[in-house]
Amino acid sequence: MSKDSLRKQLMTWLMPLYVVAAIVAATVTYHVYGNMVSVFMDNQLRLFADSHAGASGSAPALRPLTRHNVVEKGDMFVQIWDRSNRLVATSWPELDLKRQTAQGFHDVTIGESRWRVYTLQSPDRTVQSAQSLQFRRHLVKSQAFQVALPVLLMIPISGCFLWFGMRPAVRRLELISRAAAQQDEHRLTELPVEHAPCEIKPLVMAVNTLLARLRNAFMAQRRFVQDAAHELRTPITAMSLQLENLKSRMPDASSAEQLTQLEAGLARTKRLVEQLLRLARQESPRPTDPPVAIQLDGMLKSSIADFMALADKRKIDLGYAADIDATVHANEDELRSLIHNLLDNALRYTPPGGIVDVTLHRDTGVVTVEIADNGTGIPAELLPRVFDRFFRIEGAETEGSGLGLAIAKNAADRNRCGLELMNRVDGSGLVAKMRFEAATVIVQPSAKPAVVEQEETSAPPELADETQPPNIARV
Repeated sequence: MSKDSLRKQLMTWLMPLYVVAAIVAATVTYHVYGNMVSVFMDNQLRLFADSHAGASGSAPALRPLTRHNVVEKGDMFVQIWDRSNRLVATSWPELDLKRQTAQGFHDVTIGESRWRVYTLQSPDRTVQSAQSLQFRRHLVKSQAFQVALPVLLMIPISGCFLWFGMRPAVRRLELISRAAAQQDEHRLTELPVEHAPCEIKPLVMAVNTLLARLRNAFMAQRRFVQDAAHELRTPITAMSLQLENLKSRMPDASSAEQLTQLEAGLARTKRLVEQLLRLARQESPRPTDPPVAIQLDGMLKSSIADFMALADKRKIDLGYAADIDATVHANEDELRSLIHNLLDNALRYTPPGGIVDVTLHRDTGVVTVEIADNGTGIPAELLPRVFDRFFRIEGAETEGSGLGLAIAKNAADRNRCGLELMNRVDGSGLVAKMRFEAATVIVQPSAKPAVVEQEETSAPPELADETQPPNIARV
């Protein structure tokens, strides 16, 4: 049980309170009941002595008492002296209790025992009645314990009632907690107020108000990104067409070089707009297409074929090997976008003449896709930030928008795919791992590496654009 648990805090406050109440009740009872017993027993001692002092004639025969009667049962015993102060009768000779010189009540100590004594003198005799003070204390303590016992018994009983009695309230709070844990920035809904105890309702209502504000803010942000991307798409396309027409009419070599730079800038802008639109579609609250069964081997080969032209252009050795096939259930467009963005990232940051290897295998029993390059890698302290939007490493020579990995991470999370980026052990590049926990494995009969070759194409495909049809690939 956590130290911040409500049940523990209540029990921490209530249990000591019961203990204090029991101690106070026992103390008050001890003093009040002790005074009552003393007054009552003193009156009994006085009446006992008066009854013997008023008798005439010789000393009466007294009933003998034992130590059990006197000490444990609290019986009173009597001593009688005549005029010459000679002890003529005693009901318990075992105790050598001296005659008190003064009348009234006395507390007398004999050895380790204490006695309450009442002395009454008359012209004919002196009578003393006595009672054990140990018996009185035992009687008072017993009564005080009997009063405190019910309060002490309330400690475990109250603990059980408190533990089980608070379960409905705690269960209602757990329902609210689960509803809050299920929230994400794409679907913010109000927490159930009807389940909340009245003391917690103001907090739940305040959280619902905050969630409504966040929902409106996220919707406004998504609308802005989507509208801006849509509005930019048309003029960028028009500018690209005008630039193509202008290039054919520019014989000057220096002007043609400037136009080439302008064309590259427009291509980067167009790519950024496409990524913003893809990100807006991923974050749209509308339901996406349901997951379908996808064979990883076929999708990886198709995606690699899309990038063979770029790999050949940059003289990068893009290879693929698989010793298994696996079926996963995911959104096909989002899974293809995930693979494309990782391949695009690997090819962009691998220097010309480098190597990018894609493998499909099992790692500790989990279907894993690895995309490894031999680029510059990422500083270890920056690895936790690689999936942040618009994050780019300072000084990186490769141009980009900083959205590709953010889109990949979003797609991976939505399709229950573990995504991790790490530097290679030898420090010669980066490895992107996709782990599919729920994949169905199909072991291939011949575990031979598959090499994907590109057929001749008239034009290279657009980078990481999953809307383009895949090039034909041979394995």
